[in-house]
Amino acid sequence: MVVLQGMISMEQIDKAFDGKQVLQNVTLDIPDGQICGIFGKSGIGKSTLAKVLCGICPPDGGRILLDGQCLVSQNTPYDRKLGLSIQMVYQQPYATLDPRQKIGSGFKELIRYHGFAPRGEERALTEDVLVKVGLEPQILAHLPHQISGGEAQRVAIARALSYDPAVLLADEPTGALDTAAGYQIMEIFRGLADRGMTILMITHEPSIAACANKVYHILDGRLQDEAPEIPAAPPLRQPAAAEEPEDLLAGLDRLLRDGPKEDSDS
Repeated sequence: MVVLQGMISMEQIDKAFDGKQVLQNVTLDIPDGQICGIFGKSGIGKSTLAKVLCGICPPDGGRILLDGQCLVSQNTPYDRKLGLSIQMVYQQPYATLDPRQKIGSGFKELIRYHGFAPRGEERALTEDVLVKVGLEPQILAHLPHQISGGEAQRVAIARALSYDPAVLLADEPTGALDTAAGYQIMEIFRGLADRGMTILMITHEPSIAACANKVYHILDGRLQDEAPEIPAAPPLRQPAAAEEPEDLLAGLDRLLRDGPKEDSDS
């Protein structure tokens, strides 16, 4: 018998569409404060699992616990209030931004709608989450088409962080980015996990899955007993809390150019 005790615990999750079984008896535990990967080829049930976790579609069987509380089950509707503790980061960041609205206005609207901060303090909260993703406040004056794909994805992560979530659910978060921007996103995830946040990544890219602390392999809707063969990826450097965003990017450039530094003890 599986003892469920992680931040996210799934027990015997089933889901079918039009008679086709997409998820079959998926049971897994996502530990608190780690990056976990759901790895597999396209079309094998990874995104369906994300939709069940976010309440987009209910499971046909089984249950999901979030920090010990029932989030959804076969017989229990999705708990929308509890579900706010899970925030989604999508593959296409521009699709989550209003093309006619400046980045700053979007944050202000989001914070006011949910009451995340008193009126007049929206800017302070916005700048706080921007720091966590290595962005300067100047980006708030831009429209989405005026920023790069990597910057747009970091804005999307910052918006998700406005909810103060326990879990970030990232569905192919680097799929629309170049290699350098992709590693920036992974370094941000590593920093968030080191500060106690749980990151669940859904990916078909071995190099991204290799950045996770633990990887679950899904094939044809079933969780595989054996871990997938994933090549090792360069370790991501965790920036110090006081580092400026340009230092983070400079360190990333060094990592991509020279590779990881060797341990002085080796």
